[in-house]
Amino acid sequence: MFSQFWQDFWILLFAVLILVGVFAGKAAVLAFGVMGLSVGGIALMWNRIALERVEYVRRFSRQRVFIDEEVTVTMTLENRKPVPLGRIKIEDEIPDGIEIEEADLIAGPNVRTLRLHTSVAWYERIRWSYRVKAHRRGLYYLGPSRMESGDLFGFFASRRTVSEQDYILVYPRVVPLDDLGLPASRPLGEVRGGMTIFPDPSRPAGVREYQRGDPLKLIDWKASAKARRLQARTFDPSSSNTIVLVVAIETTERSWEGYSPTNLERVISAAASVAAYAAERQYSLGLFSNGAAILSDRPMRIGPSRSVDQLTMILEALATIRPLGMGAMAPQLAEHARSLPMGATLVVVASLMPPDLADTISTLLMRGHGIVILNAGDEEFEGLPTEVPLHNIGRYLEGLEFAGDLRQR
Repeated sequence: MFSQFWQDFWILLFAVLILVGVFAGKAAVLAFGVMGLSVGGIALMWNRIALERVEYVRRFSRQRVFIDEEVTVTMTLENRKPVPLGRIKIEDEIPDGIEIEEADLIAGPNVRTLRLHTSVAWYERIRWSYRVKAHRRGLYYLGPSRMESGDLFGFFASRRTVSEQDYILVYPRVVPLDDLGLPASRPLGEVRGGMTIFPDPSRPAGVREYQRGDPLKLIDWKASAKARRLQARTFDPSSSNTIVLVVAIETTERSWEGYSPTNLERVISAAASVAAYAAERQYSLGLFSNGAAILSDRPMRIGPSRSVDQLTMILEALATIRPLGMGAMAPQLAEHARSLPMGATLVVVASLMPPDLADTISTLLMRGHGIVILNAGDEEFEGLPTEVPLHNIGRYLEGLEFAGDLRQR
């Protein structure tokens, strides 16, 4: 492909040949110059419209996935004009952390480039499909992309950058709570919170003797026949199960020491696993963290709710959490606790337990909140009230890492 210098040189050469042919009366030279200049003109015009009405788009089969879950990305190139392209090259930026199978990739710092080469006829559409996996949680953007084409003769080249980006969101790893060493029965203890408002038919609690005024639909006829007296079904109240995840992302004692990627992922994976457990049991679920999302500049706060979208919101927040916190957890938790439901159970997930955080937990316990502590680190937690359940899950998480079920690659 000619550089700009050689493009100008050949045009000037053909123009000179035409002049020589005219003044010297050389028909062959004149014809050669006219032919060359005509071909160059056609090539120049072809090059100018080569990338007009050419569209390049990407589509994921799903944009929200879990770690190591496979999805498909489809790249579509469409030429929407009656002029064919003998050659077109596309370079698309692919972030680290995403694996694209059987693709032509060029490695670079923090980003790789996917290369596509083809020719395309008029009004033709071409597709490429690749299988994609992500080995780390996070928000990943594909793009921007660069297109390069030109005329059929290869004399000229035109380039265009497509700034549109597409993303894939990778959720944290979720594991069953018994894999974290928590008791199979009531792993979070007596979950409570809120005031009894009305019984929830989706949460059966047992039976009791029928009382005057009970609706007939509450009668459990099998239990009544067995007990030889009327028995009525009972249900847990809809607002009696409230869990607030407290995710402390400090992984080093001093902020200037940076952070521990291993402990950070342990904390986030444990929090995501508790969130999935609570959502499956239709608990009212909330999140508070001193970490901020990638696109935010404030700590994460998601109020308790039983919405069907609540788990998705929390997993998205945990997927995009930054490695460094927005200040210490203790004062922020003390401030945020004023807006928590009365008696809500706080599940504190951390890898460190600074003295001020232990003091804040003691204060919240005295205010009537249920507290459960999950220690995802390697250090022992000290200064906590003896009545607060403490689960040291660090060694279980280490075992999952060793087995490859939790490791970030």
